[in-house]
Amino acid sequence: MNTNPFFWFGKTVFVAGATGFFGGWLVRRLLEHGANVVTLVHSYKPDSQFFLESFNDSTHVYWGDVADQALIERIFAQHQIDVFFHAAYGANVQRVLDEPLECFQSSAISTWQILDFLRKHRSGCISVISSTDKVYGRQPIPYEEHFPLQPLHPYEAAKASQDHAAQCYGKIYKCPVAITRCGNFFGGYDFNFTRLIPGAIQSILQGDTPILRSNGRFTRDFLYVEDAVDAQLLLAQQLSENDALYGEAFNFSYGEHVEVREIIQRVCRLLDASVDPVVNENSAEEIPNMQLSCEKAKQYLGWKPSYNLTTGLEHTVNWYREHFSKSSVRNYDWLERTVV
Repeated sequence: MNTNPFFWFGKTVFVAGATGFFGGWLVRRLLEHGANVVTLVHSYKPDSQFFLESFNDSTHVYWGDVADQALIERIFAQHQIDVFFHAAYGANVQRVLDEPLECFQSSAISTWQILDFLRKHRSGCISVISSTDKVYGRQPIPYEEHFPLQPLHPYEAAKASQDHAAQCYGKIYKCPVAITRCGNFFGGYDFNFTRLIPGAIQSILQGDTPILRSNGRFTRDFLYVEDAVDAQLLLAQQLSENDALYGEAFNFSYGEHVEVREIIQRVCRLLDASVDPVVNENSAEEIPNMQLSCEKAKQYLGWKPSYNLTTGLEHTVNWYREHFSKSSVRNYDWLERTVV
């Protein structure tokens, strides 16, 4: 089942985390579908899709923290929100280790606060909460939604609490809320070059050798960002029609068990390059092997991705190739300073 653009036309949709990599793509798709989009921006990120494409001129922008409940209530007072997407606070391993409380406040506490407000004052507002595949922890793969959540890393613990909050408000209070647990997003406009795929592409295009945090044998599951956006929209649509989905979590990914060094090899082939990445052993806190089962989403939502890992990588590599070809030397210097 595909998303229905007519469902979104004229609806007022609130996106928290609009300047994030995923959030920017979500805002883009909502605007394409004719939605009235309200966005929450924590700080100015000139390198985000949101500002690069001037989405700030096409949406109602509020500045602040998603955990600022007074601000959240003001936004809901000023707009009749139909759908709320909580996509604030993306994964950044080092940042979370340095500021674990910030992660918990932005992910877990904000979700409890917002859902309780909706329970009392906007019970019809549909909510989709972005959790993560990391909440499963170190368990046998592939992960299924009924597996217990076993977080260890601070990011995993914060997202698991957020996940449980949404389950609680959906199943106990009958709020129209559901949870997405996705594989690693990838695609254009991701300027966090510490991440595997954009980092590898940038290094190769600049004639450098990609550097891995791990020994290259860790496995990850992936999802092209446009498929991730459509999955969230589809889930929101289904929530509007089926209360049996309230409080349910759904995995979304391609279900491929791929070593990170193989991802580098695929990127190299697409760029006609031949390089061996530098491997490290700086990832002891990370889960070594991850893979999602998406049978539940296929069965209950009729979800079918439009891309796969191969076609998604092709689109991504082409996007960065074009982006860097248009960049001046000054742009390259700026990107390099950003990474350093």
